[in-house]
Amino acid sequence: MFHDLHVHTSLSIGENTVEEMAETAKRIGLGSIGIARYYNGKIEQLPKIEGIDLVSCVIIKSGNAAELDKAIRNVRNKAEIIMVHGGDYDVNRAACENPMVDILCHPELGRKDSGLDHVCMKAAGENKVAIEINFREILESYKRRRIYILSAMKKNIKLAKKYETRIITTSGAVSKWGMRSGRELAAFAYLLGLELGESIATTSTVPEEIVRINREKLAGNRFEGVSVVE
Repeated sequence: MFHDLHVHTSLSIGENTVEEMAETAKRIGLGSIGIARYYNGKIEQLPKIEGIDLVSCVIIKSGNAAELDKAIRNVRNKAEIIMVHGGDYDVNRAACENPMVDILCHPELGRKDSGLDHVCMKAAGENKVAIEINFREILESYKRRRIYILSAMKKNIKLAKKYETRIITTSGAVSKWGMRSGRELAAFAYLLGLELGESIATTSTVPEEIVRINREKLAGNRFEGVSVVE
């Protein structure tokens, strides 16, 4: 089963409501989508929609490591998935060093380098922080900028493989037209340097495991190093 854990929706009527995006996800064969919303002090409840699993994803955008840590602590026991808005190197590094973070989004955003180095990637691997490959960064970029982004993503994948850091591929879609099937996203990761099995894992087993473990923790069925088995 394929999953896309980074999809943006709105509460208004249009092409990117939760219902509209969920219907599109079902049509393209996704088993679940992460409804990603920026943290504003509260976490909205998601509706139940037949045939698709909706995952609550909170994106934290912060200007420094101290603010980031505070926000993460506020939402860790409430959100299914914690994502960090990457781009700034200090924020990227702080996210990689924090085991409460699930996904570091687009670490290369707005940069001419990859936004990560050996120190960051090693920390991400140790703390089980997944590094995102965001398809929208390519889809909506202009030609010259696209060169930097592709180069950055390839570098991050190479580093991730070295330190056995998890990679997750997402659409980052802001409308149904930006959504892609799991196989299409996996093909994108494959072109960037992952092996076939590794690329498929970025849209299947990796996101599936992140969601499963976090839901077990929120339900009180998993603690550090221990899980409850019925």
